[in-house]
Amino acid sequence: MADTTKTQAEQTQTTETPPTETPTPDEKSDRDELREASQQFLRTLFRAGVHLAMTPVYMLPEEPQEHFVTAGREFTRGLATLARELADDFEKMVDEVKKDVENH
Repeated sequence: MADTTKTQAEQTQTTETPPTETPTPDEKSDRDELREASQQFLRTLFRAGVHLAMTPVYMLPEEPQEHFVTAGREFTRGLATLARELADDFEKMVDEVKKDVENH
């Protein structure tokens, strides 16, 4: 009789413990595959949007087309420079605030 109660107690202990949440190799590969498929889909969607937006430019003769592409590059560089300068200015302001806090 003692043996059966002991095994029942062991069984309840094993069923009460939460299952481990380590993913199986199949689940990992499924997640990786889903992530890769999602990334590829978003890249394709972005490329399609760019091509759609550039369609009127592609319809222009070659010389104006080059002007639009050059202007686009300059605009992109300008935005990147602006973002970099804003980040540098923000970093300077943070450093000044840190110095003020340390001094007080």
